[in-house]
Amino acid sequence: MDRFAERASDGDRAVNHLANERTYLAWLRTGLSMVALGVAVAKFAQGRGIHAVVAGVTLLLAGLMLIFYGTARYHTVRRQLIAGSFTPARFSSVVTVTVVTLLTLIAGLVFL
Repeated sequence: MDRFAERASDGDRAVNHLANERTYLAWLRTGLSMVALGVAVAKFAQGRGIHAVVAGVTLLLAGLMLIFYGTARYHTVRRQLIAGSFTPARFSSVVTVTVVTLLTLIAGLVFL
């Protein structure tokens, strides 16, 4: 009976680590998409001049922020899962998403 419980906890541990990796990949994919959008706006919106460059750089910075946050969060959760003391992020994820949303809105307003 104890061996079964041991295996179940190992399975749960694996599931949790895989979920952490999937979440990290989602942050990474979203950040890279924003970076690509920023480069595209700055490069291909020729008629907009400096506005396109500012909007592109703003989107690029927002994408990099998502990548850095996702990487930091992945490592934090990984350490917590190994230690067996997971605590969900509340403040940092809300701040990151809020800042990225504001940067995206600013980029949109500058581009118009």
